[in-house]
Formats: sequence, structure tokens, C-alpha cells
Amino acid sequence: MTLQELADKEDNLYSKVIELSNQPQNGTTNTKLNEIFLEYKRIHKQYADISSHNMEALKRGLFIQWYSLLEPKYLTGISELDKNAEEKIVHVMNELIEAGEVDCELVWMLNHYSNWGWALQGLSDKFVSQKNYPWPNNMTREEMKLRGQMGIYLNSLAVY
Repeated sequence: MTLQELADKEDNLYSKVIELSNQPQNGTTNTKLNEIFLEYKRIHKQYADISSHNMEALKRGLFIQWYSLLEPKYLTGISELDKNAEEKIVHVMNELIEAGEVDCELVWMLNHYSNWGWALQGLSDKFVSQKNYPWPNNMTREEMKLRGQMGIYLNSLAVY
């Protein structure tokens, strides 16, 4: 699957989660939500599978891991993730950090995520000391709309 196809899947799942959150909870809505959790687990694994050679996939995979710890699963559609996929994201991230191959956006993300330090277990803290690291001003809201739930979250922030 391409990154755009994965982002489209994320957008579709997020729409379903929002729709389900506005319905009474019952067996049917719980079943649908569990299906979304499984699908999001698959999406995260796909990001992890290509993370070693695709920075965008790495960013999205890291976001999903962080967000799964931060927000309630019934609002995000993100529940328990594949442990091997999580470990791969952390491993690839640490390799990039140690090699000095992180871009400005990733440094900003790591610093932002560090506000919830417990959510960054296992990651190098090499770039997490720059608390007011500026948002890269080359990103637009329109570009964010093409980045799945990470883009939705980033568009909700007042960093632009």
C-alpha cells in the first residue's frame, strides 16, 4: 500500500470512529469499534514495515504509538498495537537520532511528545531537550490533510 492509501484508510477509520462515538454503545457498535482497532493495528504495522527506508512512514508510525497512549481508543480508533511493530519504530527512530538524520519536523515532534515523557519509552532523548523547538514553517494545513490521523492532530494545533 502507498502512503496515500494508508492515509486514506486512516481518514476513513477516523470518520467511522467519530460516527460510532455519536451512537449509543451496544454490541453492534462495540463490534465495529473492535474491527477498527484491528485495522489500525494493521496500518501501524505497515508503517513500521517500511519505516527503515521511509521517513514519513516512520513519523506516522511514531505518532500512532504516541497517540495510542495519550488519547482514549474509542475516540481515535487506535488500541493495542503489535509489539514487534512498536519495537521496530523505536529501533529505526533511535538509529536515525544517533546518525543525526532527523529533520526539523521530527525534532519538533519528539520535543512535543516529550511533554508526555512516559509515552516515549525506549527512545533516545538526544533531541528532547529543546523544549521550544520551532515548528517547521514549510508545512501547510493542506499538506497535513494528506497525512492520516497525524495530519488531523497536527492541524488541530495552533502551531501554524
